[in-house]
Amino acid sequence: MTYKKITGLIPILQTPFDSKSRIDTDSLRKIVDFNIENGVDGLGIALASELQKLNEPERNLVLSTVVDQTNGRVPVVMNAGANGNDLAVYYCKQAAELGADAVMVTPPAGGGASLRPEAARQYFRDVENAVDISVALQDVQFAPIAPDMVAEMAAELPGVVACKMETPPTPGRIAATVETTKGTISVLGGGGATFLMEELARGSEGTMPFCTTPVEFTEIFKLYRAGKIEEATKLFNTRIAPIGHLIAQAPELAIGIHKEILKKRGLIDSALVRAPATLPDQHTQREIEAILERVIV
Repeated sequence: MTYKKITGLIPILQTPFDSKSRIDTDSLRKIVDFNIENGVDGLGIALASELQKLNEPERNLVLSTVVDQTNGRVPVVMNAGANGNDLAVYYCKQAAELGADAVMVTPPAGGGASLRPEAARQYFRDVENAVDISVALQDVQFAPIAPDMVAEMAAELPGVVACKMETPPTPGRIAATVETTKGTISVLGGGGATFLMEELARGSEGTMPFCTTPVEFTEIFKLYRAGKIEEATKLFNTRIAPIGHLIAQAPELAIGIHKEILKKRGLIDSALVRAPATLPDQHTQREIEAILERVIV
C-alpha cells in the first residue's frame, strides 16, 4: 500500500455560509482554487472549518465539494477524530469513501492527558486499520499526544505519515517530535502558524494555517527553503504576524477575522460565522479593518 505524503503548506479551509447560514458551495470552490493556484501542498477540513457546527450531511457536502473541485491536484485531509473509537472509525471510513486522501485524528477529547496511553494507542490502531488512506495524528492542548507516542505509532502503523503538533509551546513540541520520529514522518505545525518561523528552525516540514493567505505563506516557504531566512522572516512579520497578533487578543474571533479576509479578497459574499459566535467590539472592529487595509493586498 502506498500512502500519500502529507507535508508542506496545508491550509485549513473555512466553510462559507450565505446570509441564511446555508453552505455556499460556489464560494467554497473559489477558496479551493485560490489556494491551489497559489501553490499550496494540500488542503484540510478541520475545526477552523467550523466542522463541529456541521451536521453529517453538511460534513459530507463540504468534503465532497472540496474533493471534486480539487480534482486530484493536491491531497485533501479530513479531520475525522471523535470521542469514541467506533465513531472515529465511522468518520474515517466515510471520509475515505468520499475521496479524502488522508484523515487527521486527535485522541478522544474527553480523555486528554488523563487518557491511558494504551487506550490512546488502540484508538490510533483502530483508525489506521480501518482505512487504506494516510493518517495524520493531531496533538492539541485539550487532547495531547506525547512526542514519544507519535514516534511509537509511526513505527507501528505504516499509514501514519504525519503529525500536527499544536500543544503550546509549539516550538519545543516540534523539536521534541522531530527528534523522536527521526524523519520517518512529516512533523507539522498549526495554531494559526503563529510560531511558524520558530517551528521551521526546529525542523518542522510544514504547517496547517488558515486558508486566507496562501500567497504569503508560499513565498515564505520558498524563501526559507532557499536559505533566505531573514527575507522569509521579514515577510512573515510584515504580512502574517499582525493577523496573529490581533487574534491573540481575541482568539474567539479568529474564524470571523479570517472570513473578513476572504470577503475582502472577493472569495466569499458573507463573512457569517455560525452561532454561537462572538462579535468584535468597536475597538477590535477598527483594528480588524486597519489590518486588512495594511496587510491584504
